Amino acid sequence: MRIIGGKYRGKKLIPPVDNNIRPTTDRMRETLFNMLEHGSGRGVHGTKILDLYAGSGALGIEALSRHAEHVIFVDNNFKSMKLIKDNCALIGKPDNVTFISSDGTKIQKRDHEYGIIFIDPPYRKNLILPTLENIIYQNLISTDGLAVIEYASDEDIKIPDQFREIKMRKMGEATFSILEFSI
Repeated sequence: MRIIGGKYRGKKLIPPVDNNIRPTTDRMRETLFNMLEHGSGRGVHGTKILDLYAGSGALGIEALSRHAEHVIFVDNNFKSMKLIKDNCALIGKPDNVTFISSDGTKIQKRDHEYGIIFIDPPYRKNLILPTLENIIYQNLISTDGLAVIEYASDEDIKIPDQFREIKMRKMGEATFSILEFSI
């Protein structure tokens, strides 16, 4: 696992030691960030990011490398949160990060809305719909903000009407969709 682009490009991250944490592959992150930077939305530069089910922290750290304004890492697994903090230490413990131990379906409103929300829950646990519904209920996403969801390619997902899929990419066993929020 390594950071693909930006100021920390090439920096190796600590991989998970067990199968309970499933990081987004380097190839998939590269494809996703290319889509975010060159065609599907505003890019990550200067954006507030919420990384739900953060796992290893790879998505949020990639966003930090590409000059995200602030990243909040959320995970309810103790091992995941330790791994995220250890990986953030590899890039110098940036002061524009926050760590929250919480269930991604129950995260509450903070002092601002997010331009991009990464949602990468455990596969086949039916967590995407309740997470998106909570995002709407808690007003976590900015108008025209993006939710990026990763899920198993054989998983049937439901998306609330307030989101519109603007891009979808299947990459082997994983699929990700970029959703645009509109009121």
